[in-house]
Amino acid sequence: MKRLTLLLLIFFIPFSFLYDIGASPASLSDRELLNLVQKKCFNYFWNEANPQNGLVRDKAFNFKGGGDPVASIAAVGFALTAYPIGIQNKWISRAEGYYRTLKTLKFFRDHAPEEHGFFYHFLDMEEGKRAWNSEVSSIDTALFLAGALFAAEYFKGTEVEEIAHELYSRVDFPWMLNGGAALAMGWKPETGFLTPRWDSYNESMILYFLAIGSSRHPISARSWKAVKRKIMAYGPYILMASPPLFTHQYSHCWIDFRGKTDGEANYFKNSMNATLANRLFCLDQRNHYQTYSEHTWGLTASDGPAGYRAYGAEPGGAVHDGTVAPTAAISSIVFTPELSIQFARELYEKFRNKVWGRYGFADAFNFEPDWVSPYVLGIDQGPMLVMIENYKTGFVWNYFMRLSFVKRAMAKIGFRPGDKTLELPKPPSFQAPAKKFPLAIDGGLIEWEGLAAIELDSSRFMEYGVIESAKDLSGKFAFQWDEQCLYFACTVHDEQFVANQEHGDIHKEDLVELFIDPQNDGFRWKNKKDYQFGFSWERKSGRVKSWLWPHGYDPVGSSSVHASVKILPDGYTLEAAIPWALFEVTPQRGTKLRISPAIHDVDKNGSEAKLIWHFEKQNADSFALGEVVLTHNN
Repeated sequence: MKRLTLLLLIFFIPFSFLYDIGASPASLSDRELLNLVQKKCFNYFWNEANPQNGLVRDKAFNFKGGGDPVASIAAVGFALTAYPIGIQNKWISRAEGYYRTLKTLKFFRDHAPEEHGFFYHFLDMEEGKRAWNSEVSSIDTALFLAGALFAAEYFKGTEVEEIAHELYSRVDFPWMLNGGAALAMGWKPETGFLTPRWDSYNESMILYFLAIGSSRHPISARSWKAVKRKIMAYGPYILMASPPLFTHQYSHCWIDFRGKTDGEANYFKNSMNATLANRLFCLDQRNHYQTYSEHTWGLTASDGPAGYRAYGAEPGGAVHDGTVAPTAAISSIVFTPELSIQFARELYEKFRNKVWGRYGFADAFNFEPDWVSPYVLGIDQGPMLVMIENYKTGFVWNYFMRLSFVKRAMAKIGFRPGDKTLELPKPPSFQAPAKKFPLAIDGGLIEWEGLAAIELDSSRFMEYGVIESAKDLSGKFAFQWDEQCLYFACTVHDEQFVANQEHGDIHKEDLVELFIDPQNDGFRWKNKKDYQFGFSWERKSGRVKSWLWPHGYDPVGSSSVHASVKILPDGYTLEAAIPWALFEVTPQRGTKLRISPAIHDVDKNGSEAKLIWHFEKQNADSFALGEVVLTHNN
């Protein structure tokens, strides 16, 4: 009798319950699968919040209880967006969602530590005090505010709306500019403003919308134009480069960019291309990494076998080790619906026993070391929940786009209906005159006076690192030629000249580099038909230290290249003669040589930075360089 009763109970258990524990059959419809993923993500924000203050754990265990005792204010922003989604899907009542939201906003208004209206990145879950010596974060405050203002519009006419707009009005956005054109990333009471700024295209669009659209403390729309948008390509996809996929998703969780352009880009299409390029990069690497496949792909910042990493794909510099994060593909569902649903289905049907837990998919997995993250992260759960809802109903977009500050920012920036097709920038060109007078390769550069030069500065030619000013790092390069040699000279401004370190690796110290692609078929690493020269300085002997990659020898030491350096109070000059015979070029007027000069900077604190003229990814393994055209005398 007991066995019969048990069988009857199992038979009559509703399928919705089976779905919720992940025991459903593999025949779930697309809508049922998406609802299941959403519900699991929602449960994270409902269960991992402190109901007394609304703070949400930064991360929690997915296969057992518990998690970090620290909250992320960005996760709180996603939670404030999640509660109305939960109400719409009937996972919670309107009253439950309203009072959780109200408690959260009251805590931030009355108790959360802040500076000029900005909040600390991480807070203690229980007391709400600053955690982990974290910074006052501009972007995490923006993500919190996006959720708060969405909730304000959903609960319009209530105390929630009143407090959310009060919190927004307190934020002093001009203060976060710290005298610059682009917003600073943050501030610490111990050290002041962080040096890095939001001066390149990434997830910061939502921050700039809030700052430009503010009615109390706005910044100029000129700051939007101050953000560099580096256009690159991977395969057939042209996009604004930003390797981690979350940078192309976060702002779109709330702002509906469909069918709009500011004259710079169609940001919705840009994110679509970024997703497709990210997937193509994984497919191109699948012979090297077991995890990547047609339906398992996606690189973004996530947990990894060695801890949290900002994983990302080309273009712009890939960081990857075979680790895939479900949020990468699933949160792009509005851009690539079929591919994103195929990913979710593949993972759920084939690998559910490995990666599925109480909050759905693990934050990340890597099959090669047979590793699955034990965690889920709020800032990865949130985009999946929100973007699936936008794909299904447009719910978050519909409410958020009604907000007056969004309309104000759109108008100030100059958004209008329409499209904008991105085009790759043409490589820069420089005219190198034929040599008029004999050149003494002594580093003095007297013979170069009056000639045109390529000027490298951090505002246009930054490849990576942090450069605080032109005094910190900048340079000028010029070229001349005759039938025997290509001559180049440079003046580099560098406050700290670091060389002659014990490791002996020239590429780890201050360095002038010259990339040359004589075949004009794209510069390729380790291709011996391409040349990467490195020039530094040996303090004891005064001679130039040099290296030639991938050929593996010192071209100055072997006397195949002549070079000299002079140290200046604020930097150094370098002059060199490189024989054409070294890379089998017969020069003549009109010859176009693909070249990119660069300056690598190392400071005594260990920081690094690099300026480079033009070094753009053009396909899976080659780079386009700038163009030096050989001309007659000026």
